[in-house]
Amino acid sequence: MNNLFSRSAALAALVLAAGPTHAANFTLSGRISVHNAVVHIDFSLANAGTNVAVWSDSWLSGLNFDPVSALWVASAGDHILVTQVDDDDTIGAGQGGYDTGFRFANLAPGQYRVSLAASFNTANGTRLSQGFAYDNQTPILLTEWNQPSYDPNANDQKGGFWRLNFSNVDGVSVVPEPTTWALMALGLAGLAGLSAHRRRAGH
Repeated sequence: MNNLFSRSAALAALVLAAGPTHAANFTLSGRISVHNAVVHIDFSLANAGTNVAVWSDSWLSGLNFDPVSALWVASAGDHILVTQVDDDDTIGAGQGGYDTGFRFANLAPGQYRVSLAASFNTANGTRLSQGFAYDNQTPILLTEWNQPSYDPNANDQKGGFWRLNFSNVDGVSVVPEPTTWALMALGLAGLAGLSAHRRRAGH
C-alpha cells in the first residue's frame, strides 16, 4: 500500500471529524514505508480562515524522511493546486531545516486537501488527478532508499514517521487510499454475510 498511516492517526481523524465544526488546532501523525507513498488529509473552512497554517515537525534533524507538502482546494470533482512547498521551517514550533508547511493570513471557505510525500515526489500538475512524480516507480523501502537530500555520511532520512499540525481549521480527516477503502468494503461485506448467516441459523 502506498498511503500508509497509523491506526492511531486514523482513529484520531475519525473522532475529530465527528465533532462540531469550528476553527481549532489539530495534530495527526503516522508512518509511511515506501518512497512513493502519499498521505492525504482533508480539512474544511465553513467561513473565511484567518492565519491558517499547516506544518510538519517530523524531520527531526534527519531521523525521518525529508517531506514535501501541497495544498489543494476541492473543485468540480477534483482538487486544484493552491501551493506546494518543499522546505520551510518558519511556520510552526518544532520544525527543522527540511520540514515543510505553509501559512495564509486569509483563506477562502471551502474543502481543502493536504498531500504529504517524501521529497521530490512532487505534484505532476495543477490538478490532484494528475498524480505525483514517483507514482509509476516501483516502491522502494525508505530504509533502503537514498533520498535526493540524503547525506551518506550521516546515513539519515531512513525513518517513515510523519506528523502534521493544523492551525485554525474546522476539522481534519485522513483520506484512505483506494486499497484501504477496498479492504474496508470487504470487511463490511464479511460482517454482513456473517450477520445473514446467523439470522438463517437462528430460524
